[in-house]
Amino acid sequence: MNVNIIPRPNKITYKGFALKPGDVKADDRFGAAADAYEKYRVSLGFIPGETTVRAECVDSMDEGEYAIRCGENEIILYASGLSGINNAFSTLLQLEVVNDGELPACDVDDQPDCEYRGVMIDLARVWHPVEYLYKYVDLCRFYKFSYLHFHFTDTQSYTLPCRDFPKLPTENRHYTYEQIRDLNEYAYARGVKIMPEIDVPGHCTPFLEAYPELFGHNGIIGFHKDVFDAFELILGELCDMFPYSDKIHIGGDEADIRQWLSCEKCREYAKECGIPVDGNERLSSERMLAMFVAKLSAIVLKHGKTPVAWEGFCKEVNYLVPKTTQLFSWENFYQTTPELVEAGYTLINGSWSPNYVVEPAVMWSVKECFDWDIFTFRPVHPQSPYIGTTLKIPPYEKMIGGQLLSWGDIGATAENPRRHIISEFEKVSERAAATAENTWNKEKKTTYEEFSAAHEKLNKAVALMFNYRLAKTENLIIRPFRDSDKAQTKAYCESLVDEKYESFDPELSDKFVDKCIDNMKFAQPENYNFAVLLDGAVIGGCNIIVSDDKTAGDLGWFIHKDHQNKGYATEAGKFLLKFGFEHLGLHRITAHCHVDNVRSYRVMEKLKMRREGKFIKDHKYKGNVWGDSYEYAILDEEYYNG
Repeated sequence: MNVNIIPRPNKITYKGFALKPGDVKADDRFGAAADAYEKYRVSLGFIPGETTVRAECVDSMDEGEYAIRCGENEIILYASGLSGINNAFSTLLQLEVVNDGELPACDVDDQPDCEYRGVMIDLARVWHPVEYLYKYVDLCRFYKFSYLHFHFTDTQSYTLPCRDFPKLPTENRHYTYEQIRDLNEYAYARGVKIMPEIDVPGHCTPFLEAYPELFGHNGIIGFHKDVFDAFELILGELCDMFPYSDKIHIGGDEADIRQWLSCEKCREYAKECGIPVDGNERLSSERMLAMFVAKLSAIVLKHGKTPVAWEGFCKEVNYLVPKTTQLFSWENFYQTTPELVEAGYTLINGSWSPNYVVEPAVMWSVKECFDWDIFTFRPVHPQSPYIGTTLKIPPYEKMIGGQLLSWGDIGATAENPRRHIISEFEKVSERAAATAENTWNKEKKTTYEEFSAAHEKLNKAVALMFNYRLAKTENLIIRPFRDSDKAQTKAYCESLVDEKYESFDPELSDKFVDKCIDNMKFAQPENYNFAVLLDGAVIGGCNIIVSDDKTAGDLGWFIHKDHQNKGYATEAGKFLLKFGFEHLGLHRITAHCHVDNVRSYRVMEKLKMRREGKFIKDHKYKGNVWGDSYEYAILDEEYYNG
């Protein structure tokens, strides 16, 4: 049996036999985590076995720590809180993945070396529909990340709701209070802490456009009392909006801070704060930036949260930024990691190389991500003193972890943001495993060859979880095929053996289901296959085949003979159009049928697809006979315009 998972546990002992996890019995405090595990198991197509899984609370264990004990008749998980018990469930799930649904009986004792193990997604440059936020929670849960950092604001948009400044949220590019509340609950149940970021004083166009009289002009938020009074409200609401979040990111980087010195109101306020504004312009503006970060940090601290900022100010003003503010060291340009260490800051490693993904232009290989550790930096800024070299600092107690970061700089101008988002997830999920390994274990506990063998299987499971869709139409449930669907799939194939135009061989139905499952093990499969269920039973299937350039798709469906002529094919077709246009971001979707297949082309017409042409003997139909086909099509603009 295979016990090679990511990240590698501190101690795992294989007992020499296999188990099939079944019903979960959990301490009341762990019920949400147990429910999440069972849902993930279903999404991966695992059939529950006979071995009871028990989740028990042991208050003396550290946060994130867990233990697993396997007997012949039960599996017991131990932890002190949601973080630890979710880590235990993730280990259980991964062991099932690498062993095709079985669990190698083992004892596990494990806990993370790093408090901060993170993934960051830029929601402001490329607005992500809320369903994608859940999938990143799933990714974090699967690989035991402790934090999911959402970059909610930037030049392109302000994606949060805002009570006191209602013009701030960008139209059609922001989440609702209800969506944020539900996302918080989803992440909390899975032991993932969301770290929200409002990035100021730069990256602030939405502020300047919505309230120029308050926040200012010239690409930077003003430095004066009215601004900080406003942020008392904005950050106060942000802290309340994310009740389970213990860290709040306030930005602090890449701002044209010298603009403050040309604003009389900003200069006067700086003087009130004891900052000289005459003489050394660089140092004056740096002091103002440090004071800006310090004032926002104080607001966050007042609400019982830990403020976090980017490495964005110079070492000469470190005395102004309290050590209670945690910092991402990323560029080694504004100031270097050794200088931040000397100043005594608590740090998180966000090194550009290899931890940045800027789809599709910037990303380092999985091997480069694996070779990194939390004390290693490879700057790319041309003015960094370490450009072209690798900076390795000595072990530092206050380096609390590291993060993989995905930015939307190029995606902001993508022709089709939906396709960009799918491709982004593929790149992030491939590299997240390495970040998880290196932030759980400060020192390597596995070789790259062992890591790669585990990664090959686990990454397919992540893709399957990401692509997993359970859609409910008026009468149907539509979801990916599972191994347990084989008997019912064979039954509907048997009902269709007399179909006039297409061949259905019940003896090949098992292979068909296996192929459908395999198709969905990629973040961007060529063929998306879904089972169609009525009252819990599989009565058919539907699919959409995507073109090589990801711009077009061709759909199809098949329904059990006893359930035809009841509108179910139309319901399945509507789901496929929605999935193709709204999830995959396709430009054009087609469908084909034999010219005499009136029933099929009437469904296409109900879907508002246009008949575009007749093709002569373009397809082999039943009996391997060439036949003529009609092609129907619909464009994205036609779909969205109704």
